[in-house]
Amino acid sequence: MRTGGPFASPAFALVAIFVGVVLAPITLYLYLAHPAWSWMYLVDPTNVPGLVVVTLLIAHGGSALGGWYLGVRLIRAGKKKEQIAGYSLLGSLVVLLILVSLSWGRIGRYGSYDEFHDGRALSLVEVKLGYVLVALTIGTAVAAGFVALELMRDSRRVRAR
Repeated sequence: MRTGGPFASPAFALVAIFVGVVLAPITLYLYLAHPAWSWMYLVDPTNVPGLVVVTLLIAHGGSALGGWYLGVRLIRAGKKKEQIAGYSLLGSLVVLLILVSLSWGRIGRYGSYDEFHDGRALSLVEVKLGYVLVALTIGTAVAAGFVALELMRDSRRVRAR
């Protein structure tokens, strides 16, 4: 990344494949198979046009690629900026944990929009989605670990040249 930039091969290709092969299908599955849960019961999915899924898919993939690009730019800017990238990642994780804890009443329940608002939504561990999320999380972590490992191996090859 330091020498080739954000679009250097094979680093960018690995990240793009991760977004296209791992994140995009997961996003599509969750939005199409579990729309009320994906919207966190804030919006009735029956009132949302179907093409919004395409917009959300592009936004989700774009945010992942945008994060990659911004991270590479910060790393290439120097040692001080590399620390900023590390602190940004740590801060993002903290914000994510706070958001999950504050919205657990919505994330931890499953049902239709009406069932949730009537108080009839089931606990997430009582339905198939709870187990699906465990498998998706493990699969995503394994794929992200593979990409990270390949990026580290590539960085060693570049340093050796």
